[in-house]
Amino acid sequence: MMEPAKDRMRNNASEPRSNLVFRRDSDLCADPRAEVVEALRWARELLSAGRVTAADVAIVAASPAVWDDNILVLARDADLPIHFSHGRPALSTWEGQGCAALADVLVNRLSQDRVRRLLRHANSSAVQALPADWATGIPRSAGLFTVTEWRQALSVARGTRQNGDQAERVLLPVLEQLSLGTAGAGAAGRLLLSGPSLGLWQDALRGAPAAAIALSLQNLRVVDQRDPGNSIVWAPASHVIGAPRRFVRLLGLDGRSWPRSEDEDALLPNHIVPRRQLVPISITERDRATFHILASHIPGGIVLSRSRRSARGTLQSASALWPTAVTARVRMRNRVPEHAFSEADRVLARPAEARQSPHIRATRACWQNWAKAEMTPHDGAIRPDHPAVARALGRLHSATSLKRLARDPLGFVWRYALDMRPLSLAHQPLALDPLMFGELVHELLRRTVNALEPEPGFVRASRDEIEIALAAACDHIRAHWPLERPVPPTLLWSHTLAEAVRRSLPGLTRDQPFQAGTRSWTELEFGADESIENEWPWPGNREAVIGQTKLRLGGRIDRVDLGQDGDRIRISDYKTGATPSDAARVVIAGGRELQRVLYAAAVRQLLPALSAVISRLIFLGEEATSADLKGEQLDWAAQEVADFLDLACALLKKGHACPGPDARDPYNDLRLALPADRAGYFQRKGAAFQNACRELSPLWGKP
Repeated sequence: MMEPAKDRMRNNASEPRSNLVFRRDSDLCADPRAEVVEALRWARELLSAGRVTAADVAIVAASPAVWDDNILVLARDADLPIHFSHGRPALSTWEGQGCAALADVLVNRLSQDRVRRLLRHANSSAVQALPADWATGIPRSAGLFTVTEWRQALSVARGTRQNGDQAERVLLPVLEQLSLGTAGAGAAGRLLLSGPSLGLWQDALRGAPAAAIALSLQNLRVVDQRDPGNSIVWAPASHVIGAPRRFVRLLGLDGRSWPRSEDEDALLPNHIVPRRQLVPISITERDRATFHILASHIPGGIVLSRSRRSARGTLQSASALWPTAVTARVRMRNRVPEHAFSEADRVLARPAEARQSPHIRATRACWQNWAKAEMTPHDGAIRPDHPAVARALGRLHSATSLKRLARDPLGFVWRYALDMRPLSLAHQPLALDPLMFGELVHELLRRTVNALEPEPGFVRASRDEIEIALAAACDHIRAHWPLERPVPPTLLWSHTLAEAVRRSLPGLTRDQPFQAGTRSWTELEFGADESIENEWPWPGNREAVIGQTKLRLGGRIDRVDLGQDGDRIRISDYKTGATPSDAARVVIAGGRELQRVLYAAAVRQLLPALSAVISRLIFLGEEATSADLKGEQLDWAAQEVADFLDLACALLKKGHACPGPDARDPYNDLRLALPADRAGYFQRKGAAFQNACRELSPLWGKP
């Protein structure tokens, strides 16, 4: 008579470890990923011998979830047929990604990026009726976090689409449903998903409440369509017991993974119903029995594997099942494998061949140049008169680009020769960043002044007229800015607008008298011919150039006040921050404040008949204060800036694109392109950079 299965498993679990015979040494790896790498190398070695087929090989673990992602990625690189007997993660499929996109919208609420991603994956009839040009005319920078904002954006862009309001009729009901959040998860799935995607969505909702849909999708699996009869199997150890294979590799033999510990059921604690009455054998006993059955009945051979550290980097001890009689082979991460599992692994095993790869040669050269004290091509040393640099210098410059040229030549090359740009993510902010808040204030000022010109005229307008125009500008921005860029939630957006109005009003009402009959303009452009309008004070065919190198300058002046006689002009640059303590002594601030000097030089060229130019900074703090530059001081500053910009151009033409002081700024938008250890980098290369920029560096100390 056969003994009961329960007693047989317990007897197997109690077998002494000394009776086990292992045909291969055990492997000690660095971490779970390294375990997968060694497992695939082992599988490749077995298959390459020609006497073993994929159907004879199994890679198993007590609980495979820890290794699933690594198996998915590395097996694709290895091009090995691997069957997931426990199913592939649902999120690794296109259908699963459609469910994930829908869950992202429901949990994190509407945004343009989330809705666009969802519509790319949605496959229902409701989405198929959406016209292909539904997004035409909607700025990608707009956040669109509410249905109201979507309705306004679609209405404004209606004229740019071929099918009129069809996009609104199709999309708005979908957005209304999505705005309900997880409370309408079931209906949203039926509206936007179909076929396998809808099946996965409904399975996830059955597994847990809708509020936990993200966790449900992570645990969801789909059947692997690969035939297990001609594939290596990746499976829980319990699956292989029922369908044994000749060669098995056991992963994760550490103290926490094999055998696993059993936790008390939170819904039915042990003091209410003893656990053993419901489940006669604990998970720990089952793991022990599974291990001993596999170790005793695999005919071809078995390999044990464990990692020294977990995926999070914590040290791990060996499992109690780890045999002490077997000496583990320590598998270093950088070891040369006997059998490579992928192309990258093969190149790693053949250094001489790897050195022939252009990518690896470039990588080695970068690492070697990192340790050198002199300036190398990886630090900005380029060939003289490089055509990309010539094109960058020949473009129409702004005050921002010339500031970067003067204070960070390497950053100038990255931005304007290589077109490197920081990635901007559209998320709903709780507050506008300083740059965006400055744009908001400038927009308020521009609309207010334009509303008062030419009648009654800004300089002649009363305080009441200015306040009325400012309120109208605020109302316009309140309605239209959310359609163009991300703004804070409604209440915070109202407070932000109120603060912007509070700062704008002193700049509009507490101004110094200039001249009777003065005409004012805001956001006045120059340098771009197509932007010049007839009523502007200068002709559109006149250029503004800086220095002997003739750098073409263009830009937008915050405010221009032109005297009635046309011989006196005052240009203003608004700053939303508090007034610096040394504002009266600042001229160019080491190259950080070039804008008012450059604009003054441009205005003198655009209007040659001027006899007096005043260029000022207006600080919109608690009280509007200004810092003026005029007369000889302004002329001296303009000449200094032109000379130093000529030196910066000569520096780049010689091939010395070295980083300047702005490269060390923690808010540098190109900081990610610099080495991670910036302090060590600049300490090592500092002398070389200083020598390359010795002619330009005096600018950085100017007041």
